[in-house]
Amino acid sequence: MTDFRWPDGVRCVVFVSLNFDAESYDLKSTTEDRLFGRFSYGRYGVRAGLPRLLHMLQRRGIRATVFITASDAMRHVDAIREIRDAGHEIASRGADLAPLTTLGDSEFHALQRGRDTLAEIAGVHPAGFRAAAGEVGPRTLDHLAHLGFTYDSSFQDDDHPYVFSAGGSATIVEVPTVSSLDDSFPYSARHTHARVLKIWAEEFEALYRAGCLVPLTLHLRGDIGTSRAARIAALEELLAHIAGQPGVRFMNGSELAAHTVRSGRKPEANPYLAHSEVLSRTLYRGDLAIRPIGA
Repeated sequence: MTDFRWPDGVRCVVFVSLNFDAESYDLKSTTEDRLFGRFSYGRYGVRAGLPRLLHMLQRRGIRATVFITASDAMRHVDAIREIRDAGHEIASRGADLAPLTTLGDSEFHALQRGRDTLAEIAGVHPAGFRAAAGEVGPRTLDHLAHLGFTYDSSFQDDDHPYVFSAGGSATIVEVPTVSSLDDSFPYSARHTHARVLKIWAEEFEALYRAGCLVPLTLHLRGDIGTSRAARIAALEELLAHIAGQPGVRFMNGSELAAHTVRSGRKPEANPYLAHSEVLSRTLYRGDLAIRPIGA
């Protein structure tokens, strides 16, 4: 059991986050000149899904955290500013969705580009970061701390936020997620909206009883995400149920990070350090044993 404590009067916190992932996702499997037809689901999310989702969140009074790549931000400047103006938190996905573990010495500059592009477009420096597919490299946490990020949201190893040491005296908060509350998994498997709603409601009830973080991870895309009308209707039904429970509070990533720091949680060592000797000679990429670190 953890000794983590929420603010007085709060039983559990709901963290609604959105992975923007428009053309940057499609460009993992095609080229710029083919961003149409079957590679248009990312465009759908921005053109049709985003206004619908923003209106629903406004009705519910919920402020989400939106993770965006520099690549997508440059294509959709007006949409990024619309998200900001609606009161949602702008956070980074890096330069694009290339796995950080494949970038080697260019990883720092990719993270820096992601930060600086969002700062230029939105006028605010992103405090949070989320890695594509949750794959961080051996130096990612240190890079994030050096670049002024206050939290990461790439891991899935706890029910509450916690703190990492990140080079010297620097620290960075981890706001963990869970795949069972990530829309891309059930929707990519073509589950019905009713089934997804049932899964999420059951997850919420269990986490609520245990006083845990409820990290609801959404995607803007029209294929694996929650931007179609019926899916947003199902999401709104869930959010209405959640908001009606006593002791529930919605927080964005920065608010969670600030509370975690105030709670005085002792920083944990960067998890890479405990395994650095083995990983230096092991074929590795994220959780797949296929290439050496730094190669």
